Amino acid sequence: MRIPCFLTMMTHTEPRILLIFDLDGTLYRTDSSFLRTMRRVYEESSVSYPGDAPILGMVGETFDVFLTWLVAQGFPDDCDALSALIGRYELDAIREHGVLFDGVAETLRSLAACGCVITLCTNGDLRYATAVLDACGIRSLFARLQTLDDGRTKTSMIAELLAAYPRLRPIVVGDRRHDLEAARANRCLMVGAAYGYARDGELDSADVIIRSFPELLDVVASRCRGSKPASG
Repeated sequence: MRIPCFLTMMTHTEPRILLIFDLDGTLYRTDSSFLRTMRRVYEESSVSYPGDAPILGMVGETFDVFLTWLVAQGFPDDCDALSALIGRYELDAIREHGVLFDGVAETLRSLAACGCVITLCTNGDLRYATAVLDACGIRSLFARLQTLDDGRTKTSMIAELLAAYPRLRPIVVGDRRHDLEAARANRCLMVGAAYGYARDGELDSADVIIRSFPELLDVVASRCRGSKPASG
């Protein structure tokens, strides 16, 4: 993988970068496991499957919002049972079929080697996030995981990361409006992952748009130089 020459010259005495990543649709190809899971859940529950597009359209929402949406599709109004059913199938599907977007693992390793601090901020819970990162072999690259287990918002989770790493330059990378709104609220550079699950126009106000994950290397290099990154 080509690493921008500026990154190869970075030293740990220079201002470093704090990378705050969304998970689904940014690092992880959620469709690789979640569609299999939901087809099984619909079939077992005898509810008509709405197609892949509506399911993927809910990726990035909090799980409570997703469960409420499922109940409106005709599932029984027992969110605990529904959550347990999804979890039963999802962890197996992640281990057997889950994959990252192209170039994610290699790019993250390059960024970590250059001194970037890599963190996660997801609307998923800790069990889900660690299952994905472990299955894809990238868990060790993350300095900190921020998950939604205790009802926090992405805005508050990013604020916690900024407080934990006050001397680093933050970059938020995500594919949905929650990421954009949280980045704006915390005055972070927002990189929109256009290859993810965003609806048309959802990322238009991002500072930078990338159309493949390895493009992030040039964004980070520009941030280190203090220049404004160019959208891909």
